[in-house]
Amino acid sequence: MARRYFKRNRTPFKFQVPDWLRTARDIVSQFTIPLIVFQIIRTILFPSGIDFVILLILIILHFCFSYEVL
Repeated sequence: MARRYFKRNRTPFKFQVPDWLRTARDIVSQFTIPLIVFQIIRTILFPSGIDFVILLILIILHFCFSYEVL
């Protein structure tokens, strides 16, 4: 009887988020590659510390979206 009340939710994470958040995540994930390419060109032409930080954040964000961590 107690097992019925303490069952774990075994659905994947992508089905636990609301639909609007999933849609927003898909839209943002489509723009990560063009932003990364633009930031690489900008970093090569005008290198600064903040450019490297922005590029690193964009790369991490892209890997999180591609492996569905976020």
